[in-house]
Amino acid sequence: MSLKMAYNSYSKILLSLFILSLVNVMQITNAITLNPKYTLRFVSDLPQYTHLVQVHCKSKDDDIGNRILNPGDQFEFSFHMNFVGSTLYHCSFLWGLKNNNFDVFKPWHSFCSSVKPFENGYCTWLMKDSGIYLALGSNPSPGDFKFLYPWL
Repeated sequence: MSLKMAYNSYSKILLSLFILSLVNVMQITNAITLNPKYTLRFVSDLPQYTHLVQVHCKSKDDDIGNRILNPGDQFEFSFHMNFVGSTLYHCSFLWGLKNNNFDVFKPWHSFCSSVKPFENGYCTWLMKDSGIYLALGSNPSPGDFKFLYPWL
């Protein structure tokens, strides 16, 4: 076997090992991510036989659209922070004649972005007749919710 053929075979083996290593790293980074996935959940805990609540969320790059929630309904969406870490989501809430609007996710300045390194973030926004509450986690207990915003 010539030196050139041996070099080509060696190059192919190295390329194959590199590709396998890259695939392996991609699988590991999905399990332990440097760019966590954030999920925002919105739950209507408003009284039965009352107005429906309308929630409209958007960022600079992504408009989630209007969602109409009956009492007991919920919806959620997930995202990764952009490369420069400036992702911001703003939502408006309309319930009959009452409303409010505020940032629901603001990097480095938000309760929702305060997750531990290498973990995904999950925030639950709860709309009650007394106002809008927030809790961390995908399955918070009623005592986990903190009052943040009144209806205006």
